[in-house]
Amino acid sequence: MDKIAETCGGTIKSQDFLDDARKKPEDFTRTRKMPFPLLMLFMLNMIKSSIQTCLDRFFETIGQEDVSMTQQAFSEARKKIKWQAFRNLFKSLVDLIYTGFFSTWRGYRLSAIDGTKIQLPDDQKLRDFFGTVGKGNTAATAQGSALYDVLNNVLLDVQIEPIKTDERNLALKHIDALCAMPSFGKECILYDRGYASFGLIDTHMERNISFLMRVRRKFNLSIDRLAEGDHPCVILSKKGCEDITVRVIKFTLPTGELETLITDITDKSLDIQAFKELYFMRWPVETKYDEIKNKLEVENFSGRTVDAIRQDFFISMYLSNVMAVARWEAQVDVDAAQEDKDNKYSYHVNANHAVGTFKDRFIMAVLEPNRRLRRKRVKRILFLMTGNAVPTRPDRSIPRNPSPRKAKFRHNSKSNC
Repeated sequence: MDKIAETCGGTIKSQDFLDDARKKPEDFTRTRKMPFPLLMLFMLNMIKSSIQTCLDRFFETIGQEDVSMTQQAFSEARKKIKWQAFRNLFKSLVDLIYTGFFSTWRGYRLSAIDGTKIQLPDDQKLRDFFGTVGKGNTAATAQGSALYDVLNNVLLDVQIEPIKTDERNLALKHIDALCAMPSFGKECILYDRGYASFGLIDTHMERNISFLMRVRRKFNLSIDRLAEGDHPCVILSKKGCEDITVRVIKFTLPTGELETLITDITDKSLDIQAFKELYFMRWPVETKYDEIKNKLEVENFSGRTVDAIRQDFFISMYLSNVMAVARWEAQVDVDAAQEDKDNKYSYHVNANHAVGTFKDRFIMAVLEPNRRLRRKRVKRILFLMTGNAVPTRPDRSIPRNPSPRKAKFRHNSKSNC
């Protein structure tokens, strides 16, 4: 966590900002401009209430109470930052995370790819660029997609594109990004039904990336004809140059539905039960979207332009990974504290509290040039997260709301707190 704060500051040239921060407050007030690194840090500080309130609070937090900046000035300043800057910051963090230890499954880094629809502010420019869905086909909506490490709670790659973008094409972009990572090695990707295609299978074979895909009926007649069990099956490559042998796993769910999985993993020590468990290990990608949408409020955008949407999107993804690392470090302390206690339940870090804990504190750690003091700030974040652990109740379920609210955030009227 300390290394992340240090690297974040280095990536956006925090030393340049520290020189600027030594200026007199009237220098900022006169120019009404933020230095580039300061602007980047402000945008990383989770702008979820009114922008003017966030600006006033931010200057107070960094000890510049006499500085003021208007919302209009901020909007003009952010136009000069390419959204790719935040995507690059996200990528640099992913590379940093995998320089250390990470969990694997039988030597594989285990990832899942899944997509989600992202609600956007009601703006004609966004409707024109990203497209629309809903009643009357008027709701501006983007297609999001993530390559997610289900064992380490890390977003490896994320995409936001127009709603008509095919999810398989986004999956191919994720694979390209994965292959370009310094940590690329023994990989396995899990897919829900809807992704399976001969082209995607070809790509996995060419890139030497293992896969486990859930497939629908009529995906392949040869597969459909197989009985329940574990079978090899030959299917025709999309390119038509050679046949591909896949392993077909068929089993009956408690609902009575026949489930079909295909994989290229031929290890005979893995039986049907092992593949059932492996497939259901993709479930954390679903809960990750819940965290991103409902706790990090990714759809609570701070701007109404295409670039602003992409800026906010990658900021949320970056912060999600920072908090994932912090929660992992705090969890070590939670487990150690519970080790000698005879508790009915195990305990885990509260994700909701983690988001609130990060507000302001992470940015102050990034800004701190003194390594000892920066570590002290990071330890304070971890201490607060550790002290608010909650019990893990197994097999707990919450009934699904049959008629949820369609819009979580009112983009035209933001909170002032």
